Amino acid sequence: MSETLRVPATNQSSEQNEKYFSFQIKGWTNFDPMDKKLGEVAEGIEQGNGFLTLVEVLRVEEKLTSIDDEDAKECFENLLAAKRLIQNVNELPAKVKEELRAALKSEEEVVPNKIVTLAPAPSVNEESASRVKR
Repeated sequence: MSETLRVPATNQSSEQNEKYFSFQIKGWTNFDPMDKKLGEVAEGIEQGNGFLTLVEVLRVEEKLTSIDDEDAKECFENLLAAKRLIQNVNELPAKVKEELRAALKSEEEVVPNKIVTLAPAPSVNEESASRVKR
């Protein structure tokens, strides 16, 4: 007698309903944002030490596969995989659950693949100089 392998159904409807937005933000602060994390900059703005002048949506994609930024696509793929894992955690073998719990309890800090830093906008003179050089 053969056994049937049962594969848990994944909830892909939430994946299919998601949209992906590429955007840019411009703003002004009365503090130097260069060495601050995005959350710290946002907190400073919320405290009245700056404001946003533009939040512009550049592109909207209906499918994850349509995103041409490989780093962003990989991050979204990892998040979706993690969500599926959470939804199906009870279906995992006991050993895998133990390993997952140990990994989550680990105090080791994971270093991100890509660190985004804020770069200063070119001054008017630098922009003029770069146009002249061309």
